[in-house]
Amino acid sequence: MPRLLLAAFAAMLSLCPSAMLPAREPPPSGDGEAAPGRPRAIDPADLSAYVDGLVEGAMQRDGVAGVTVAVVDREGLLLLRGYGIASQSPRREVDPSATLFRIGSVSKTFTGLLALQLVDEGRLDLDAAANSYLPDALRLPDDGYPPVLVRHLFTHTAGFEDSALGHLFVDRPGRVLPLEDYLRLHRPRRVRPPGTVAVYSNYSLALLGAVVAQVAGMPFEAFAERRLFEPAGMRLTTFREPLAAGDPRRAGAAFDRRWAQGLRREGGGFAPQAFEHIAQVAPAGSASSTAHDMGRYLRMLLRGGELDGVEVIAPSAHARLLGPALFRNAPEVGGFTYGFFDWRLGRMRVLAHAGATNWFHSMMVLAPEAGVGIFVSTNSDSGRALASQLPTRVLEHYFAQARTAPPAPPAAGVEAARFAGHYASLRRNESTTEKAMAGPPLQVVAAGEGVLLAIGGGHVRRWIAEGGLVFREAEGPGRIVFHQDADGRIAGFHDAAGHDSYERVPAWRDTRYLLPTIGLAGATSLLVLAGGWLRRGRRDPAGPAARSAAFWMQVSALAWLGFCGGLLWYAQRTMGDPAAAFYAYPGTLLTALLWSAPLLFVLVAVDLWHLRAAWGARGWSLGRRLRHVAAVLAWLLAAAALWQWNLVGWKL
Repeated sequence: MPRLLLAAFAAMLSLCPSAMLPAREPPPSGDGEAAPGRPRAIDPADLSAYVDGLVEGAMQRDGVAGVTVAVVDREGLLLLRGYGIASQSPRREVDPSATLFRIGSVSKTFTGLLALQLVDEGRLDLDAAANSYLPDALRLPDDGYPPVLVRHLFTHTAGFEDSALGHLFVDRPGRVLPLEDYLRLHRPRRVRPPGTVAVYSNYSLALLGAVVAQVAGMPFEAFAERRLFEPAGMRLTTFREPLAAGDPRRAGAAFDRRWAQGLRREGGGFAPQAFEHIAQVAPAGSASSTAHDMGRYLRMLLRGGELDGVEVIAPSAHARLLGPALFRNAPEVGGFTYGFFDWRLGRMRVLAHAGATNWFHSMMVLAPEAGVGIFVSTNSDSGRALASQLPTRVLEHYFAQARTAPPAPPAAGVEAARFAGHYASLRRNESTTEKAMAGPPLQVVAAGEGVLLAIGGGHVRRWIAEGGLVFREAEGPGRIVFHQDADGRIAGFHDAAGHDSYERVPAWRDTRYLLPTIGLAGATSLLVLAGGWLRRGRRDPAGPAARSAAFWMQVSALAWLGFCGGLLWYAQRTMGDPAAAFYAYPGTLLTALLWSAPLLFVLVAVDLWHLRAAWGARGWSLGRRLRHVAAVLAWLLAAAALWQWNLVGWKL
């Protein structure tokens, strides 16, 4: 079962010409043109034509429903645009000053800045144990590892495994837990020592939000409003959601009918989707905002923490933000600062963060050296490419230092075959059934001296050796850094973005083999039952032990056929409607199937016990004996796969 449960979803829309035209909004008060005679970082008129072309082309090519964009410099707006539709029923066009887009993990930058203010004020110590700021119910067990420090939460280095299915997003207000309950009930296991490697973790930033609320002495949402959104004039930005009356996190009337609708490409059009509730893990991703407000946010960061004469962030805190990264997996790869990714785009340093829900895709990039900030968000599952690429395209177009030089020839003497193998992301689950939902390992193959091909996720990327353990992306600005074990063998690599690391694994640790293995067990069961049907009425010349082996083989075949059919049916339903499967996980069907797995293990043991009798059965042909052994081995292989991938009830 591939990671379709977490992936973006596909379907096509043919937009009418009017839906493709950008909604051109006048700049709101206080966000207009620079003072006369003051040069702008980018010419607004030229930028307008350039971005319109990028967005409209992508919307037509990919079938994107709605887009909102803001580009700013220190003095004001360079561009504020809405494109396409915010909703179908009723039909609303995107208004960049009034339409709320779900910005997903871009929310983490707000959380990071709130925590940074507390650090700067001396109320929060980066090197103190996170448990020292948490109530008893939320304190982390040691799990055999050293304590998690506050800095580990900022930098995704706490060592948590990944977990998301059935709880990260919910589709009904009644299922939205309080943050404290969520953190207690859905705590992932720690699987590595803290501070060793950065692996992206929603739980870490949600826990940091709980730390912030505890230190601030007020609910997280209220603190965000008081210390960030209100002083920055971000009147339509909130961590709150349209929840049930009486929920203290419910958004007020000012936000009613402003949210863009999440849309899924489907059947030549767009299908409206349920509101994705993330308030149970708000600090990690529940924020909604407009392009106008995000432009103000970026301007404040470009101006040293001040906007319209109001000090939003103290200069000392802002200096920390623009200081050295708090952590990098290796010097050559991206790192983490206070809630932001710290990347190099060509020779330009940028602080950035992407955000994604099932239906919304966003990207925010701050380029302090260029004095420019860019925000873009889309409201359909088809908008990922546009959101991820637009800020980079703009910076590369207008700033030479943001352009990546062509890669040099591969460094001499680098043996590419040494690095070839299968590599699995550390951002995965090991302790629960979610392990089976992981994507397949990345396959790295040698493609000449000093050249590697990385195959995975439907893409093939080239890596060019720069020397030692460092490779450069041939079609991008990043660098990949391999690392060795104590014996000098290649053990894994750190990705260019800096938010994940990969370990070298044997080829059999590939989820692509899981469904075929289960399918083989089901097909074997059908053949066993067919053979029993064809032999019906015949006298079996074998002894009692062999006849018992044949009986238990028929029982096993019935049990395995039911299990495999049910599991394959579940997988097919998941692929057909992954969002529903995500919200309903694990569901009655999967729960019943996985709790029946112990019966299959018992039947395999019974069949193995009878194997000697079956092999020595008098009157059975060699072919029948071989088929009997092959069937037992097929079921044994499937049972091992169920165990390996945690497909058992107590691992749900």
